[in-house]
Order: sequence, then C-alpha cells, then structure tokens
Amino acid sequence: MKNLLSVLSLFLAFSFFSNAQDGLGGIQFNGGIPVGDFQPEVGNILFPSISISGLYQLPKTPFFVGGELGYGRYGTAMTRSRDIINGTDQRFRIRRNNNAINLTGVVRVMPETPFWVRPFVEGQFGGIHTYTRSKVRENRLADPLSSGTEVYDWGWIYQLGGGLMIPLEKSKETFLELRVNYVQTSEMDFLNKRDASYNDQGQVTLSPRTATFQMIQPSIGVKFMF
Repeated sequence: MKNLLSVLSLFLAFSFFSNAQDGLGGIQFNGGIPVGDFQPEVGNILFPSISISGLYQLPKTPFFVGGELGYGRYGTAMTRSRDIINGTDQRFRIRRNNNAINLTGVVRVMPETPFWVRPFVEGQFGGIHTYTRSKVRENRLADPLSSGTEVYDWGWIYQLGGGLMIPLEKSKETFLELRVNYVQTSEMDFLNKRDASYNDQGQVTLSPRTATFQMIQPSIGVKFMF
C-alpha cells in the first residue's frame, strides 16, 4: 500500500505540474508476452490489459511527464461442483479470475521531427497489485452466492520502450500510437489458472507461486492532444 500511495502522489504531482502546457492523453490496449524466467512459470499465455494515460509537455523541451493507470487479467478458470452447499445436489459454477492493477509515473522523450510520424522513447516506474477473486453462482446469469479475494500481493513495476505516434488527421491532434515496452516487476505471490485443484469432496487447494513478471508488451492505442 505504501508503494501505491507514493506512486499516486507522483502521478498527481505530474498532473498539476503545469496549467498551460500541451497535454497528451488517451487509451492503450496491451498484450503482454512472458519472457525470461517468467515464461516457464505461466506458459504461453497472453496477458491482455487496458490502460489510460495523461502526459504534459515541459515548455520548449521534447520531454513529457505524467502517469498511466492499467488493469489486466492474466488467466481465468471455471469449475463446476456439487459440494458447495451441504445437503443439495445442485451443481454450482466457481469462476476464478486473476487480475492486476498498476499505476506508474511516465517520462517520455518525443521530439518534433520533419516526418509525418513522431517517434518516442519512454520509461515508467510505479506499483502493481495482483489479486485473485473467486465467485460462486448457480448459473452464468445469477447473482454470486459468495465471492472473495483469495491471493494478493503488491510490488514495484518498471517499463522501458518506445514507439511511433501516427497522426490520423492533418491537424495532428489525434494519433494512432504503436508501442512496445519491456515490463519487469519485483517478486510477487500470485496464482495462474492452473494453480487451483479440487478433490473428490470439492475442497479446493490453492498453490500460489512466487516470481517476477517479465514481459514484452506490444500495444496499440489512440491518443489526443489537448
């Protein structure tokens, strides 16, 4: 929690750094590909996420500072069981989702160029929160009979990378952004979709693993100057 509050304060400081500078904001769709020691832990799984960002350009420089907030889901699994409520033979759906939220400060270098596109490099640093939640329902559309967080952890995260911003109109106020980042976190306890098992009586055994998240993260987004 301390890490997250520190990064949140940094994000707010960036946001109010100036009230008269060019701003850049938008939405990004990301796909994390595990690499390094992380890949054997989770296998060939894609880590989809969505993020929103806001950046301000420092006057008369190519530097943009701001923050990015992202949410992702790194695996989901559904199990059916008749042993949820004693004395009933009804089958219940148990859905378990593995989630991550990250908040980072961003520094981007994006100079003006004579070309139509604008290349950039950037670095991010902040906090990440991973958590697994389960919900028990009678069927897909029913309200949950019970729900709760089973495994969670906090850590730091940094990202390094770059990309291109491609104008979508002559005024150059709306851009298609193509980006590739390398993502690294500190060690965290987490579950993936293979880490929950059930015995014949329907009792669940959770087997958290400890690892750092290491990913190559290509993304595509839409950004607006303001």
